[in-house]
Amino acid sequence: MHITIFKKIKDIKKDHPLFIASLFLWAAITAAVILMYGQDMATAAGSGVFTVLILYMSYHLLKNYTPAFMKIYKNLILTASVTAMSVMIIMLLRYMPGIPASSAYLFPAAAAGILLTILIPATIVAGAAVILISLIASVLGGYSFNYFFVYMAGGLVAVFSARDVRTRRDLNRCGLHILVFNIFSILAVELMSPSAGSASLEIMGINLAWGGINAFVSVVVAGGLLPFFESSFSITTNIKLLELGDFNTPLLKRLMLEAPGTYHHSLMVANLAENACEQIGANPLVARVGSYYHDIGKLTNPQYFSENQQGIDYKHDKLKPNISALILKRHVKDGLALADEYNLDQIIKDMIAQHHGTSLIRFFYDKELNGADERDKVEKKEFKYPGPRPQTREAGVIMLADSVEAGCRSLDEPTYSRITGLVEKIINMKFTEGQLNECDLTMAGLEKIQKNFVHTLSGIYHSRIEYPEDKEEKAVE
Repeated sequence: MHITIFKKIKDIKKDHPLFIASLFLWAAITAAVILMYGQDMATAAGSGVFTVLILYMSYHLLKNYTPAFMKIYKNLILTASVTAMSVMIIMLLRYMPGIPASSAYLFPAAAAGILLTILIPATIVAGAAVILISLIASVLGGYSFNYFFVYMAGGLVAVFSARDVRTRRDLNRCGLHILVFNIFSILAVELMSPSAGSASLEIMGINLAWGGINAFVSVVVAGGLLPFFESSFSITTNIKLLELGDFNTPLLKRLMLEAPGTYHHSLMVANLAENACEQIGANPLVARVGSYYHDIGKLTNPQYFSENQQGIDYKHDKLKPNISALILKRHVKDGLALADEYNLDQIIKDMIAQHHGTSLIRFFYDKELNGADERDKVEKKEFKYPGPRPQTREAGVIMLADSVEAGCRSLDEPTYSRITGLVEKIINMKFTEGQLNECDLTMAGLEKIQKNFVHTLSGIYHSRIEYPEDKEEKAVE
């Protein structure tokens, strides 16, 4: 077994993210131990053993319980960075002049919990990291079990309360939860302490005050460092998504003014995709904001897309089918170019690139076939979108929502039965074409999506009651 372990260690190259993450933690912990306890051989050996044990246990915990997390290397480095940052904060609290010994309760382990919960999609990792950080803080700070318990309690409640953070204001709610748990955990450990009977109310009050300040500091530190980690690791949090979904952003304003039909279509797709993602447990916010931007490439030639052609000649009547298909395909490439120009996040670029997958532009393909002298010479790939196919459930739902919304708009009489038939036909077509093979959408999930689409579209395109005035107008016509 020891040979296998050494072989695995040997296989980790110096540029491997796991090596980098381990190096961060080793440097932070070792530096802290040497500064606090001296530079003798025993101290160095102890810090080395302590660090190796911590890293070994953390690695196997993550490997066995969150294998998907281990495949995303930036998550490893991010977690190590937050942990190393926490060690540095321990050092500051320990050696900063003028801070009394009772300020040990000030260490903001909860800040690490907030950051990791918002930045990485793995609550168990954030919780395990908080426990690890609390342990390291207690050992390196020379503190007792009392402090470990308080750090852990505040950090874990931060993890649980930060899962639904969508605005920076929601961080204040996290701070309130941390405050309550800090106060009660400090109260508990102080009352259990052997010296509780002789301790004065003044000392108890000071410790509780430090716990309250801890909650405030945790929120301030997390809120201040969040933009730095977002940009450094190219992570799109729910907070960033809400900022991107603001209709006052320049690109969405352009879409509204220059391509109003596409803008309205995007809103409808967002409504469909968000509701469907809620039903299947995907991220509805990613689906909604991704839908807002999925067709921004149409800004280059808005008049060539049907939703923007009301009251004008149909542009494609004068074009060859392959030219028309080229223009339609082009909006994906143009969308990615605009996304780069406006510095949109990668998750939005993925939705733009994947929302058609490698689908066939069937209308113009059939038109080319019907007008061709030799059907075998018609290249099918000329009439396919470049892809890739949807890689996430959210991208898959946006593809389906985009297709069914456009299809329902073309129905002369969008009755419930016609909408149901159209939605079922489109979903079956995308499935049989293999467009959904790479996005983890199950058959049960597709059934829920179909029912949700039919319900939502029926509410939007419901038949209007014909009033007497309408009948009179028709008679006049």
